[in-house]
Amino acid sequence: MPAIHANIAAGGPLIIATIAVSMPRMQAIVAAGGTVPNAITGTFLIDTGASGTCVDDTFISQLGLQPTGVVPIMTPSTGAGLHHCNQFDVSMFIPGDDPSRGHMIPALPIIATHLKNQGIDGLIGRDIIDACTFIYNGTAKYFTLAY
Repeated sequence: MPAIHANIAAGGPLIIATIAVSMPRMQAIVAAGGTVPNAITGTFLIDTGASGTCVDDTFISQLGLQPTGVVPIMTPSTGAGLHHCNQFDVSMFIPGDDPSRGHMIPALPIIATHLKNQGIDGLIGRDIIDACTFIYNGTAKYFTLAY
């Protein structure tokens, strides 16, 4: 089973992941003779408290995508109120310890919000974690994400 085994950083369980346009969108761009935007790579925090995967709005803007919708989110900083965020369809690749055996998600709705001030480009939420085995060993300062 492909996996990432890594030390827990000061900011938590961090991984490097790559996002790109979703596979269906990529196929449509190619069929129309267009140019597919380059994929972008960033630092993502594995966050069991996030129901969905999120990216920083300035990070996702590099792909030049149009939002596919707007979704309300609630965070500790929004209190009882809702914050409306753009949603985008992307593909995501999470490399494993063996980079040739990573986890490819061909189409994934993600939410754009403000995360850069936390020193990360995105959050890996339960929409991805639910299909994985995630082991967080705080005493050993080590985690595993297997898929």
